[in-house]
Amino acid sequence: MKAKLYGLESELKQRNIEYNLGSLYTLPHPQTTQVYKRFIDYNPGNLGSWSDDETQTYATTKMEYEVIHDLIDLYNGNQEKLSGYITSGGTEGNIFSVWLGRSYLEQYCKPNEICLLKTSLTHYSVRKAGQLCNVPQFLIPLNKTEWNIDIQGFDSSIQNLYDQGYRGFIIPLTFGYTSTGTCDDIELITQKADKLKRKLKGIELFFWIDAALNGLITPFLDKDFHPFQSPYIQAFLVDFHKFGLVPYPAGIILYQKQLKKLIEQPIDYLAETDSTLLGSRPGIPAVSIWTMIHSLGKNGYKGLIEEEKENKEYFLEQITSVLPKTEIVTHSHSLSCGLIFHGLKSARLPQWIEEKYGLYPGKTKLLFFPNEKREEIIYKCFFLPHMKKKIITNFISDLEKSAIYSNNAL
Repeated sequence: MKAKLYGLESELKQRNIEYNLGSLYTLPHPQTTQVYKRFIDYNPGNLGSWSDDETQTYATTKMEYEVIHDLIDLYNGNQEKLSGYITSGGTEGNIFSVWLGRSYLEQYCKPNEICLLKTSLTHYSVRKAGQLCNVPQFLIPLNKTEWNIDIQGFDSSIQNLYDQGYRGFIIPLTFGYTSTGTCDDIELITQKADKLKRKLKGIELFFWIDAALNGLITPFLDKDFHPFQSPYIQAFLVDFHKFGLVPYPAGIILYQKQLKKLIEQPIDYLAETDSTLLGSRPGIPAVSIWTMIHSLGKNGYKGLIEEEKENKEYFLEQITSVLPKTEIVTHSHSLSCGLIFHGLKSARLPQWIEEKYGLYPGKTKLLFFPNEKREEIIYKCFFLPHMKKKIITNFISDLEKSAIYSNNAL
């Protein structure tokens, strides 16, 4: 047993996280690792829902209350109208949102009249959520320019499904698609939804925003970010174990407080109710998130985000210079991008570069408006807090040294 544990420790130490350009793994802040070391022996649990009651018996539940309300402020939300809890991350947040959406729509529609709409870039956990909640799923085409929900495709998808008898639509809007960093146009889509609701008798729509990737980026680049400004947005999720510098698992879901009654369950053996998905939850993520919010603060996070934004811009400038045939897919408020190397053989980088920088050549099936199907090899690049300009310079240097540069640069 000891040998196996020592082996694991050795393996983890050998991982060079500094060179990890292609995955969403980063090292947590030292203060949060100290939180785990300090409190893990006490194994605090946060069973129940704590965001609506300021008077808490336990420190960890009080911290969860404070974290939720700090996040409501960050997103310019209404403290009286929003609720939420600390999740294990985006997958739980998406499953919770589909469950909440189905429960909401069942007030207005028959169960067999409800469906889930998503794009070919939507996170796979949404597909999982639809399967768990037994909701039929359909694809909305992407816009060819912006790589987000195409507004005409959205309109025609709703109308076609309406003609097939569907009346309730569960729709995730993504703020930071994992493969590309692109974002759905929340304002444009909710405005179109309003027109459709006036036009098509008996339809209801449930939207939530999957901001697992960009939820801790956009507020520091756009001070007027109001995800709950539209009355159509019912929930919003964000991860803290990415750009929040908190150990796994750590995410947050915020949702309209009036919906809680649709999913709330009494805890038979306690004088409490529970409106979470997991029920029993660890208390230490609440302490970790609370610690980062109070140690870094808005200015600290803003500094990290701005530094990585500069790194991303420098990286894309260099890529364009070295491999000008590269298609770059991204969004101005994202610290990620998708790269499609049209000029390379098989659209692939050399294997040694992939391995050195943690780059995975994901083969992605895509549906664009009106009905164009494509398959592309997309390299995902993430500019997490561990990514420094020196590593980017090394990456570009390695590209220039490789045979692909001499063969494809011009």
